[in-house]
Amino acid sequence: MDSRSNPGEEDILRVSEALDELGKADLRLAKVVEMRYFAGLEEREIAACLGVNERTVRRDWQKARLLLSLALQ
Repeated sequence: MDSRSNPGEEDILRVSEALDELGKADLRLAKVVEMRYFAGLEEREIAACLGVNERTVRRDWQKARLLLSLALQ
């Protein structure tokens, strides 16, 4: 058995680290990603949980995707 980690595991670790860094910079953006991507919540549900409007959630989602994309390059 090879001692190197699985490439999929490396990707998961990179995403996790990028999400942690995003949370340090802007906790709400990280929460939006977690709720939308991992929990599968809709914008209206996320908005209700965070006490913001749906438009704010859409902007946060766009910004978070951009920042995570840059962090993973």
